[in-house]
Amino acid sequence: MISIINFFIYIFLFLIVQIFILNYSFFLGNYSIYIYILFVLVYPYNNNKKYKFLILSFFIGWIIDNCINTSGIHIFSTTLSAFLRLKFLQFFDGNNFIDENNFSIYKLPIVRQIFYIFSLVFIHYISLLILQLLKGTYFNKIILFRFILSSIFTAILCIIYFFSKRLTIEKTI
Repeated sequence: MISIINFFIYIFLFLIVQIFILNYSFFLGNYSIYIYILFVLVYPYNNNKKYKFLILSFFIGWIIDNCINTSGIHIFSTTLSAFLRLKFLQFFDGNNFIDENNFSIYKLPIVRQIFYIFSLVFIHYISLLILQLLKGTYFNKIILFRFILSSIFTAILCIIYFFSKRLTIEKTI
């Protein structure tokens, strides 16, 4: 129970950092970083709570959309990433994790963790890109380059978080 409370405190802090700091700053001038995607990446796996996870992802996207005023782009991207998360876990770890009741993302080998992070961040950013292009707000030739660099910077931040979390878990064992 305490780990669930700690998890939601982390997510609340990530949302605060995203809303008040990262929304108003751009990395290297143009590239935005969305740290709230960590919610989708590290949410504890449990078969019985799939819809709860999708609803929580929807609300995370809704909070970001209301604070940034982007009219549903982040809702869709976060919910899509949450929906595809199980398929990516099956792809990168096989069906082994379904048999385990205490599956953790941190138990994956480092290379698979990196591919998992890049895949979900890429899906999140590509859906953001498509919806922004359809909305017509960022219709220029540099958008693909911005998308690639933004997703790389966000994935690097997520990898740093995973490695720091892995180190703290290994120190406690």
